[in-house]
Amino acid sequence: MKLSPECRSCLLTKVRSQAGYVISDAELIDRLVNRCAGIFDAGVAENAGAADAAGEIHRFCYAQVNDRDLYAEIKVRDNERAKAVVEAVKPLVSTLHDTLIASVLGNAMDYGVTGHDVAEDFTCFFREVFAHGLAIDDSDKFLPLAKRVVFFTDNCGEVIFDMLFLRQLKKAGAKVTVVVKDRPMLNDVTMKEAEEVGLAEVADALYTGGGGALLGTHPPAFPPEVAAAVEDATLLIAKGLANYESMTEYVFTKPVAYLMMIKCDAVGRDLSQRSGRQVKKGDLVAYLEK
Repeated sequence: MKLSPECRSCLLTKVRSQAGYVISDAELIDRLVNRCAGIFDAGVAENAGAADAAGEIHRFCYAQVNDRDLYAEIKVRDNERAKAVVEAVKPLVSTLHDTLIASVLGNAMDYGVTGHDVAEDFTCFFREVFAHGLAIDDSDKFLPLAKRVVFFTDNCGEVIFDMLFLRQLKKAGAKVTVVVKDRPMLNDVTMKEAEEVGLAEVADALYTGGGGALLGTHPPAFPPEVAAAVEDATLLIAKGLANYESMTEYVFTKPVAYLMMIKCDAVGRDLSQRSGRQVKKGDLVAYLEK
């Protein structure tokens, strides 16, 4: 997915807010935002992918604060919040398809999109949104392909709901390889958080995607073990907007199922055009691209 003009305001607003976590000097923050604006404008001129340009901006921000994990406390908090929600909604989530919806719904735990707020009462939010189901549901097409799955994770908190789905996939006979981020990027899962929540216990293999602090998933960065798993896979599953933005810039020989909540108009327009089905902000989608 390519950059959209409205991405500029979203990204720069996010830069300003997250810089405020660790920088108190307003003038320094202004200089940081202006530098990031220049990076964005260069990306537009080069027709860069949205995840490439946004990733470069976020890496620049991390470098200014000595590569501190700005979301470290939020990650721990959201994983604990999600565990409590899962316990509360257990009666609703019993089938493979139920856990698929829960996994997609978990993508609402995202702090990377300006204008999207994570619900304070996530249990109430879960019950309400779960009842509406999926706006695009291609699960009848991609679940039968789930023999050897490579699952690309997204956010902390969200990963707790993903684990419900992964357990059901394995019960259905799937071999599941899970790929997390190589280094901190927003509130995405790294190996540190994967170990803390026991992700290895619901996966046949657990790897990092390589490349350092990348936004989304980028095959040129794959270490050999991930490249081999992708080559052997019968289905790739990509969680979240950044994975959609990045992976749609590459050509895969295997079918890819994109699972996400639409949290911005730009992604909604792109997916509507790509899928031939209209979606809007707030919709849950499980879209298969072959």
